[in-house]
Amino acid sequence: MPTLGTKRIKRVIVYGQLFVLLSAFTSIYWQIHGLFGERGLLPVAPMLECEEESIFRCRLPLLRLVCNVFSFSPAVGLQFLALVGIILSIYAIHHTNCQNILVFLALFFLYRTIYEAGGVFMYYQWDALLLESTVYVAILAWFEDGPADSVAMYNIVVLLLRVTFMNGVTKFLSKCPTWYNLTAMDYHFETQPLPTPFAWYAHHFPPFFRQLVTLLTAYIEIILPPLFLIPVIQVRYFVFFCQVLLTTLNVFTANVGFFNFNILVLLVSLLDTPRVAFGSSVLAGFVFARLGYDIYYRLPWKFTLQQDSGPTLALSITHDKFKEFLAFYIDLIIMFIGILFLLVLGYSFIKGLIVPHRVKKVAHMAFVVVTSILLICYGMIPLLRLDEKLAARTTENPLIMQYYKSANSWGLANFYGSYKQMTTFGKPEIIIEGAHAIEGPWKEFQFSSKPGDISKRPKFIAPHQPRLDWQLTLAAEGTYQQNPFFMSLVYHLLQNTTEVVNLIENYPFQNRSEPLTFVRAKLYMYHFTNIGEKHWWSRDFQEEYMPPYNKGNEALRDYLREHRILTKSKSPFVNGPLGKTLKTGHRITSRIDHLLFVVGMLTLVFVTRIHRMYSNHEVHEN
Repeated sequence: MPTLGTKRIKRVIVYGQLFVLLSAFTSIYWQIHGLFGERGLLPVAPMLECEEESIFRCRLPLLRLVCNVFSFSPAVGLQFLALVGIILSIYAIHHTNCQNILVFLALFFLYRTIYEAGGVFMYYQWDALLLESTVYVAILAWFEDGPADSVAMYNIVVLLLRVTFMNGVTKFLSKCPTWYNLTAMDYHFETQPLPTPFAWYAHHFPPFFRQLVTLLTAYIEIILPPLFLIPVIQVRYFVFFCQVLLTTLNVFTANVGFFNFNILVLLVSLLDTPRVAFGSSVLAGFVFARLGYDIYYRLPWKFTLQQDSGPTLALSITHDKFKEFLAFYIDLIIMFIGILFLLVLGYSFIKGLIVPHRVKKVAHMAFVVVTSILLICYGMIPLLRLDEKLAARTTENPLIMQYYKSANSWGLANFYGSYKQMTTFGKPEIIIEGAHAIEGPWKEFQFSSKPGDISKRPKFIAPHQPRLDWQLTLAAEGTYQQNPFFMSLVYHLLQNTTEVVNLIENYPFQNRSEPLTFVRAKLYMYHFTNIGEKHWWSRDFQEEYMPPYNKGNEALRDYLREHRILTKSKSPFVNGPLGKTLKTGHRITSRIDHLLFVVGMLTLVFVTRIHRMYSNHEVHEN
């Protein structure tokens, strides 16, 4: 079976990670002023208040440093960091000599500052994975290629195992009945925060197909990840294509930002690491035979064919039995990780003996080995905490928890997955309405990506991530009092704040003779329509989410002051000439369609990189 060399796989991962970083910086760039600006939903300025003498003992030291040096307001400082991230990503894509550990660490610190400043708008799983995977890719990138690349590649495989396995396991640990009875996909496509048009079609697949997808999702995310570690190319190709299949399905049916694209980049690492020189076909045959045996005889599922309902699938496992299986499986995974790490280390060491410049290679190897041991050990703690008994042992050791919390604060030992149960009664959505007079007429505010108008087709927006749309979907599961950003949104809609209005699709009160005076919110339950119906959605009114607020409501202002969204004191950081220029540039780019801005940037960079690569190839040939 043909294999790719470590060097080529490394290049693919490095380029892929740079494009994911570019999409992340580009996506957040135009949202910064509306989300975190001085006139945004959750201003970052109060986070910069600090009485310490050294800025490095304050929050967001990099942002404070930039604002001090260049005379920026806090929001323009964040905009500048995002812009630097965009430029640095593009430059590294076009110049291979800049694809090194220093550039990736710089991109890590730039995005981490935005991540920390973003609050609820940035604390998503894909942001955490981007930060953690960037550090792993930085170690792989180093300054040059070498035998230690196999060890660094193995780190990425372990990270991928953690992410995939934890995402799968938490579905069942949540005690969600839809996963145990294989009906999760009956609801998932419809109730996810931002569905795609393909999700509507997937929702209408036959029941047996939805059951099959649910079962395969559990199998691919829980049973297969330990096979990532087996150094047999046939096995690696099998798990690679299984994971690519599932991730591609997620790409087409779920708008989860750049998460799935980041997973696809990391999956390339499965095509590397040491391969057994002799007997690999025999070992692969044994693995596949064992998989087949387990699928047919040991896995707790059954297939039945009924005359009335047709073919059906079922799982025969309880929550307690799953927890017993999980405890055994985690022990097995950790043992395999340790054994395979030693194997990869020995393989890389042997390769290092036959290459020139041994001193440099030894230094490279030492660095990668030390960082790998630390990252793998830190990363195992979230994995251990999936099991109650193992979690108790971990938390009882204060030294372990101290180092883990330190690593976790830097985004290097994240927990992935969600214990949230599947919503089975529809998709709750907040519909915000405005009016000039309390008696109406009331007009709906439409957002770019979240469901609103029932005739509006869901959009395909990945890798772009509209943060406000996503957070509004999550807010529908709580109350407006629990979501300060929502009350801030109401206030800024009443004030017609340009930076915030740019985040929504339409503002139906442009007529100055009848300005917006009242805002209210209703809670609706959305469902996908049936095949053959005119609209994409149907909806039913549930209750009043928020009573009407008028433009001069003091209670609203007091609430925002209490949460430090409105402040009387002015920030000491103000824009100088460069800051004003950057803000003007941001105002111009905000007129571009947000999805077009992200996809256009990625497409332009990709096309120019391909053109430059072929141009250089032609020059070398001539």
